[in-house]
Amino acid sequence: MTLSQEDGQLYYQLWMPLLDFVNERHGVNSELKNMATAKGLDPRKVKEVADKLWSDVSIIDDYLEENEDLPEEHREIIRSWKRRIQGKFMMERHLKSGTIFIDMADEEVYQVSGIISSWEEMFFGAPMPLILDATFMPFRDVIISDGLVSPYNILIGSGMKRIYKDIYMDAKKSGRIHRTL
Repeated sequence: MTLSQEDGQLYYQLWMPLLDFVNERHGVNSELKNMATAKGLDPRKVKEVADKLWSDVSIIDDYLEENEDLPEEHREIIRSWKRRIQGKFMMERHLKSGTIFIDMADEEVYQVSGIISSWEEMFFGAPMPLILDATFMPFRDVIISDGLVSPYNILIGSGMKRIYKDIYMDAKKSGRIHRTL
């Protein structure tokens, strides 16, 4: 599952100017200029900027204070990103309604949508389950990532696969799958 085309575009229209603000305000990477209009950005460099934002989400308040002309709906979406979660996740399975991720620290289960491409498309051919570092954030009534994920090149054995499958099945049976943040 992915966001609608309109919502996917809206996400990037809101996300990239925020990253530009973080980079300009905090001088994270002088090579990155006008990310909102740039093409072919190096994801590792963009991730440096996002990491600065996630290390101090009060930057979002500063951004909103300086951009009072944003529509309230857009301000609310950006404000909601302060509820992001970060960590190491096991991408356990793909469903029509989103991809299932399990937080490796606390075994919480999340259903996450893609932004423009589905997780299955982005990691086509990758052995499942897959471990990755990610930041998940709310977008309206679903969970998405910030688009800057780092997979680990680790093959998962059958015992660990079974453990994470059981975690998912237990969460499904008990209604403990997070679909929003």
